[in-house]
Amino acid sequence: GQTPSWANDPKAQLEVKKWDQEDELRGAQIKNNILWTKVYGCIVVCMMIFFSSVFVASLGAWIVHYITPWSWLTPEQLSKIQSVVFSGSLGAIVSAYAQKHITKL
Repeated sequence: GQTPSWANDPKAQLEVKKWDQEDELRGAQIKNNILWTKVYGCIVVCMMIFFSSVFVASLGAWIVHYITPWSWLTPEQLSKIQSVVFSGSLGAIVSAYAQKHITKL
């Protein structure tokens, strides 16, 4: 028969050499799983910080608009901020996301 194209690849040859070393292969899999978990954790934290910051900034802008004499926001902007802040959707997203991922720890 004809030799497959990967047979001369050094990486494929190294893999064949390690094929019977199950513990070493499992160790590599565990390291990859741990690395993915750490990366995923960082992504979750960054998203939590982002959504929380948007919520706090929106609420802060709304409060400052009403308690200061500047009143720089248009009625449309106020309506959008109020719908985001007071609908509870942004808070629900942050809360659900946090509960889902923090309870796994």
